[in-house]
Amino acid sequence: MSLTAHLTLRVGGVILDLIIAAASMTLAYYMAMGTLVAYVPEFPWRIAAFSMLVFCLMLMFSLHRATWRYVSIPEIISIIKLVIISNILYVIFAFLLVRGSYLPRSVPILTGLFMIAGMAGVRLTYRLFTEGGFAQFFTSPSPVPGARNALLFGFNDEAEAFVRNLRRSQKNNLNIVGVVDDTPINLLGSVQGLKILGQSRDLENIVNRLKTRGIHVTELLIAESQLSKKDLVAIIDHAGANNLKVKRIPDLNLTSNVSSDSLLEPRPIEITDLLGRPETKWDVGNVAKLISGQTVLITGAGGSIGSELTRQVASFCPKSIVSVDISEFNVYSLDKQIKTEFPAVELISRVADVRDKAVLNEVFALCKPDLVFHAAALKHVPLLEENALEAIKTNVLGTRIVADAALRHGVKNFVMISTDKAVNPTNVMGATKRAAEAYCQSLDIMSQTTRFKTVRFGNVLGSAGSVVPRFSEQIARGGPVTVTHPQITRYFMTIPEAVRLVLHASSHGMIGELTRGKIVVLDMGEPVRIVDLAERLIQLAGFRPYKDIDITFTGLRAGEKLYEELFDPDELRDGMTEEGFFIASPRLFDHNLMDRSLQELEAAVAKLDHLRSLELLSHLVPEYHPEHRASTDPFIPHHVPAV
Repeated sequence: MSLTAHLTLRVGGVILDLIIAAASMTLAYYMAMGTLVAYVPEFPWRIAAFSMLVFCLMLMFSLHRATWRYVSIPEIISIIKLVIISNILYVIFAFLLVRGSYLPRSVPILTGLFMIAGMAGVRLTYRLFTEGGFAQFFTSPSPVPGARNALLFGFNDEAEAFVRNLRRSQKNNLNIVGVVDDTPINLLGSVQGLKILGQSRDLENIVNRLKTRGIHVTELLIAESQLSKKDLVAIIDHAGANNLKVKRIPDLNLTSNVSSDSLLEPRPIEITDLLGRPETKWDVGNVAKLISGQTVLITGAGGSIGSELTRQVASFCPKSIVSVDISEFNVYSLDKQIKTEFPAVELISRVADVRDKAVLNEVFALCKPDLVFHAAALKHVPLLEENALEAIKTNVLGTRIVADAALRHGVKNFVMISTDKAVNPTNVMGATKRAAEAYCQSLDIMSQTTRFKTVRFGNVLGSAGSVVPRFSEQIARGGPVTVTHPQITRYFMTIPEAVRLVLHASSHGMIGELTRGKIVVLDMGEPVRIVDLAERLIQLAGFRPYKDIDITFTGLRAGEKLYEELFDPDELRDGMTEEGFFIASPRLFDHNLMDRSLQELEAAVAKLDHLRSLELLSHLVPEYHPEHRASTDPFIPHHVPAV
């Protein structure tokens, strides 16, 4: 709308309000006095004076600034205040100037009632017109050409605000046709004129009833923000059985302009919503003490964990951050993100390989870090079974290079990011991470200056190589979704949560001499069956597992375990635990013995002696048996046909 048109509407609104004020008082006089109004002295001047008084009060209450399209309770209250004060002042002036002659007591009361009805009425009428509200008085929900028909789950303020803003939007392609709610007392209610059609268990009947009226529902929008995992899963099951995509309405409190069409678009339910994990608490004060004013070096900074670690570290005002990664593109991308989000933080970006001892020592000497997070690692289990020497070079020998550099250059704290695959390892990846844990433990016991801490946790959702992106791609192609085994389980955690707990444990979990040589294990909650994860993702996409999109089982791959463990049976779990993590006491290694073993391993790797390298790795990690690298699981790969 142009500025001229905008000003014209504002002036027109003020003139209409003054006409309503004048008409209200005129009508009040006629109702009180009838035809005797003709004998009231200077009657037109009385009306004009009252109108001028109303105009002055409108400016005082800024009523002329309010946009009629968004009129709500605050504007109505302002109108009521204006009406009361204007009538009181009129009565006072009438008594002061003409001793209240020709002023029946009913006139101010009637004038006020007419003004409130008129001024509030025209505003509400305008809003109803702009939001299409009048049409809903006479018609029931019907198909909207080109729009997606959706049901809304939840009878609450969020649902009402979403529907109201959706109707106000000029270009929305979403048509809410009814409301579903599981609270029996709400079943007779309505939201913005939309009837509550039933409970989630009645979805099939609701969808079929609407279909007979030509309304094909494709989505169910969740307006309840506090649903438990159990309730959300039940709703998704009901929706999935009816081919409905499940989404959440946007949080309108987080947007500055809720009339924007893009901000009103519902967001998909994330698989993380179904983990049912409680929000973890972390000690922000201790983390701030650990990081604030310090130089922090992060290896593998361009990876999933490393990049989130860099972002969270940057939020605690470090002196500087040194990001180290072998990928030029990852380093560039992270550099651009951090400098945009945290321009005040000094970021030193280095393209370097943790296996390059000379380069790493140069970086440490130049940057002088106080704190090191070692997140660089090779992690793809099946791939590393075929590239065992590369896994050893990065995960074992690379860790030794970074840890030795930290000790040599006087770093205060060194934190190694480990994995639950290091427990009872059945694959090269897990064995190399356990060997790296053991080396850091030995340094922690030996060193009098640098603390070497190891933090162990399971899978993270959304990381590079995570099953979730792969499942989503397979669903987008129409399936099938491939799972290795019907009973395979994994521990899952979101990337931000994992990093928060890493920082929390690093600052809080390894204080004092009694914790030397021990490992922090993050509380991962309950393990999740991968096939359940696949079924939920299919349902979230609006399909039915095994009917619309099939799930096939391919068999465990070499080195893959049916389930992961967070603790080795031989590890003692200390009684000293805190919320979010545990302290484990694994088998300890003498540092000199570890160092000699790694020298032998390095020599075997340099000679490309695969068998000797794996043999030496099994000496370092007795639980690992390279001769059993092929899966011994009796499950035979098979296909479960679509039902």
